[in-house]
Amino acid sequence: MEAVTSKTELINWISKLEDKEVLLELENIKRKATFDFDEEFKKGISGEELKRRLSERLKSLPWKK
Repeated sequence: MEAVTSKTELINWISKLEDKEVLLELENIKRKATFDFDEEFKKGISGEELKRRLSERLKSLPWKK
């Protein structure tokens, strides 16, 4: 019962809210709550690509010999 009351109070508060910064923050929270790991994983790079990029990065550093 507490969850329903809290949700109702939040809905009422949000519906009256006019502060754009707070609304953007709430939107960010919503986006994080709907994060789809499997979908994001598909967008990632492979292990081989990571190895290639890391190797290039290490070779570009000014190492002292």
